[in-house]
Order: sequence, then C-alpha cells, then structure tokens
Amino acid sequence: MSTDAAPLEAATITKDDTLLTEATPHQRNLTWELNGASWAGPMSLDEYIGREQALSETALSANGGIRYFILHHKSDPSLILSACEVLTKRALVAHPGKVITTVPSYGLASVFTPPRFRGQGLASHMLRLVQSAVDTSLSAEFGVLYSDIGRSFYTHLGWPSFPSPQLTMQIETGHDNTSAAQDAPVTLLTDDDVPELCARDCAQLQSRLERLARDGEGGKKYVAFLPDYAQMSWHFARASYVARVMRDGREVKTRGARTTVGDSWLYWDHDLRENKLKVLRVVKGEKDGAAEVKGLLQAALKEAQEWGLPKVLVWAPGEETSLAATELWREGGDKLALVFDEREDGSIPSLRWKGGEDVGNVLWEANEYYAWC
Repeated sequence: MSTDAAPLEAATITKDDTLLTEATPHQRNLTWELNGASWAGPMSLDEYIGREQALSETALSANGGIRYFILHHKSDPSLILSACEVLTKRALVAHPGKVITTVPSYGLASVFTPPRFRGQGLASHMLRLVQSAVDTSLSAEFGVLYSDIGRSFYTHLGWPSFPSPQLTMQIETGHDNTSAAQDAPVTLLTDDDVPELCARDCAQLQSRLERLARDGEGGKKYVAFLPDYAQMSWHFARASYVARVMRDGREVKTRGARTTVGDSWLYWDHDLRENKLKVLRVVKGEKDGAAEVKGLLQAALKEAQEWGLPKVLVWAPGEETSLAATELWREGGDKLALVFDEREDGSIPSLRWKGGEDVGNVLWEANEYYAWC
C-alpha cells in the first residue's frame, strides 16, 4: 500500500493551511490564468490576460492604484486558493453641514476561487482578511463591490447591497435608426473632449453633495464616486482593447455625445462581450430637461446600431432619462422595447464602511456604470 501523502490540490484545505499576501507579478499572472479559464470567453486566454495587463497600466491602476491579494497554501505560494483585486478610487462623502472632497475609497473586484477549492469557505476567509488589511493600510472611508452571485453572500460578509435600478433599451432586429433625425442636435465626443467635461462634472457633483448635506435628509450621509477622467479612461481602455480583439482591429472613435444646444452629455462603453452599449454616466445641465437627454439617448441608439449592438443599458436612470426613453418608445412603437427593472443576477452594488460601520444611513448618489470595476 502506498504511503505517499495526498497532493495538496486534492486535499481538504483548512484556514490554518493558508496565507494571505499581495501577489508577486508571477502570482498575479497565475490568478489571471486561473480566472481567465472561466471569464475569458469569447476571447482567448492570452487575449484576456492581455486585457488585464493593459488595464493594470491605466492611470487608475498604475503606481499602486490596484493591489492584487491572494490566499495561497503556506507550503506552496504557487497554489492559489482564492484571489481578488482592490482598486483605489476617489470619492465624495457629505455629512450634514460638511463635505469632504477627494476621499480615498476602493472597489473590490475579481473575487475568484478555483473550482476544486470551492465549498470550503476559502473566499469568505480571504475576504475577511482583505477587509482587515485594507482597513489598516488604506485611509479609505469605504469600499464597494458588484456581486454576480446574488445579495446574500456578500451581505453576510459585511457588504450590504444597495438598490440597482436600470433601464434597457432594446432595438428591434433589422431596424435601422442610424439615419433618423435627432430631436436635439448633438456632437459626438472623442477622447480629447472628455477630460474637460470630467473636470466640470466633478465640480458640479461636489456642489450637489454640498446642497444635499445642507438641505437633505437629516442624519444621512451621501457618497458618490468622482466621475473623473482616470475612472472614465479605465472603461475606455477596456472597451478599446476588446474591440480590437473581437472586431479585427476596429478602433473605438467616439466616447459619448454632447448636446449642441444646452449643456448635457453622456459617456458610453462598447461592451462587445455582453453585446450592449453601456451608458457610463448621464450629465444633465441645470436648465436642460428630457428633450436634451432624449437627443443623447438617440445618439446612443445610433452608436449601438453602428456597432451591431442590440441593447443600450443605463444604470440608475434619473427622471429625465426615464421620460426621454419613454418618449422614444412611444415614437418608435414596436421598433424599440424598454425594460425598467432591478438587477438581481449580476453587478449588484454593495458597500462596506471602514471597520464595518453600519451603512443604514448612507445614500449612494450617482450610482451609475462609471463606478463599476
């Protein structure tokens, strides 16, 4: 009878067998290979790893902006049991009578356990350790994650879920809207147009939170991620890389649209893997209304059709966006379908305050797709 010990990857792993560390470049690449086996499609594994490498070099991620945590076996640093990423972000936090600008925050993402190690509580163990490490090493006020496995798992770990309203505009197959007249004329945005608009948006959002701190619900705390260019360009880099891979080198030339009459704009993200044009953020001018937003949504629908994308997705649609979309639906008849619903099967926003502080009094403003990671 053989007396050889069972290989580590076949054995039951206990918490005492594990060690949490920040990944070396080699370990980081191993995690990409592991989770890419599940997440890469329809890209190849090499293409997926190339995308992750490209994202790690963006302004948001570079120079320590992203940290890669791994839980590995004590006796074998290459045996990765669970992993995640922590991406540093900037946010606004408004307390009654006070607003704090450029508060450090973070997004926790890419939580992954190889299939052979699941069901042993390793991801939960890792996340508790990561939460403690981040609370200690970062001066971040809070962190967020977007759950793809429902609401209960992360809520149990101290990440309560938040509302997740969305609007999906679905274009009838075969219908061509690209030549339709614009109700409100718009100019398409290029990369060069976005930084100045982001700076304006950040200033306007800060003013909004200051008003909420002064006039909002008593005792409430308002938070919002800064919609700065570093955040937007991370999405742009992701979309551009995938477009080149999946569309034979095609370049993304437009990043959104802006009204020529009025002062409203939006940014978009070409998500070719999910076959949707995702609106990153809608910014409405103070004197603008649903008519201006309608023109922006028309531009988004045209962009989607030019890329062969059947859906336009908007997270947390405001009143004007909802009215504008409804008007487009009324005009389009059966050529356009609208769905207003709550996300329950993916990207459910969850928020944890430093030290596990209760977030029952927190209101998350501008909870739009630009904040996703």
